[in-house]
Amino acid sequence: MIRKVNLSGLFGGDRALWFLFAALGICSLLVVYSSTAALVYARAEIDTWRELFAQFRFIVVGLVIVWLVHLVNIEDYNRFARLMFVLSILSMVLVYVPGIGQKINGAYRWIKIPFTGITFQPSDFLKFSVMFILAQELAVRQKYIDKLRLLPSFNPTAWRRGAPRKRQVDILMGNTLPILGPVALSCAIIMAFNFSTAALLYLTCLLVLVIGRIRLKEIGRLLAMTLLVVVLLVAGMKAFNIGRADTWLSRLGIGEKTTLVESSNRDANGEYSQVEQAKIAIASGGLLGKGPGNSTQRTHLPLPYSDFAYAFITEEYGLVGAMVVLMLYLMIFSRTMAIAQKCETAFPNFMVLGLGGLIIMQAMTNMAVAVDLAPTTGQPLPLISKGGTSIIFVSMAIGVIIGVSRQNAEKQNG
Repeated sequence: MIRKVNLSGLFGGDRALWFLFAALGICSLLVVYSSTAALVYARAEIDTWRELFAQFRFIVVGLVIVWLVHLVNIEDYNRFARLMFVLSILSMVLVYVPGIGQKINGAYRWIKIPFTGITFQPSDFLKFSVMFILAQELAVRQKYIDKLRLLPSFNPTAWRRGAPRKRQVDILMGNTLPILGPVALSCAIIMAFNFSTAALLYLTCLLVLVIGRIRLKEIGRLLAMTLLVVVLLVAGMKAFNIGRADTWLSRLGIGEKTTLVESSNRDANGEYSQVEQAKIAIASGGLLGKGPGNSTQRTHLPLPYSDFAYAFITEEYGLVGAMVVLMLYLMIFSRTMAIAQKCETAFPNFMVLGLGGLIIMQAMTNMAVAVDLAPTTGQPLPLISKGGTSIIFVSMAIGVIIGVSRQNAEKQNG
């Protein structure tokens, strides 16, 4: 007799998230197969079927990662949060090691694992791990969070000797460095070669701080200090011609336009900006689109399978297809919120919201760039854009969220 397989036991936790992962994976295969035709024109050795199977492998690996991660106990994340953070920082350092760090599109963002040919972007690992640290630090302070001082005083007189100085040092050492230190360090390291990723990480962490009940007055002081530091840093980088300050300012419409090597904001002929090509793709898609494989803009958009995947989807599947993709991400946000509300303790609540926030903010940024509501950032569309690193770490994040939902259900059922 054939034994009936209990799929609900095999795929535990929130079933809607399993479905959403699968739906976005299917969208990814459709996008990659059709959009990589642009690569065929540029590079004769590229084959669309090879690209499709490569993406399919990443989706399958992602599914396996989701399944494995969703089995991990919540407390293990709490226990190993600092270890993961340290490892992620070390992986970022490896970017600058000759032979390991890989320079692509004018910036060092990838590391290559020796003897394997595998490359990955360590900033994804760092974004993932810093959320555990932030959730951990906020969770242990919930009993007095409504009175917590996040930053010491900016007034020099508050640092005079005696009790006032000790008070400010206690705030710095007890709150500022433990809570904001990992966030600041992560954003600073990532910002050195990818401003948009650092900005998204910072905004997501800021959202978690608000959800973690940090007082709005403290949030305002943090924003003011951050703005001042970033302005001074970028000004210094530009003055001494260090890093990618010119590229960042160019994408914000400030300063001189960068070259094709420095920026992805121009097409191969330098005649139209990538955003303009995206607008053409979106406008020509209409309500129902041109149909799968019928895109005409994929040969003009340098990255129709990554940075401007949403514009490509709109061209081939129209406004209807674009709205379906948008709804899939909004459903992930909705399920994340629902799972967080069912958490009995603060740590998994903040962890789920932080990881879910990373996914949604990255997706919304990609879409905003495609419709010219935000400057070009180079952010992929989560689980849809071509590439393995993003899929792997987004899969890990979804696996954690599903795992929390599984354990919430187990606690409720006894």
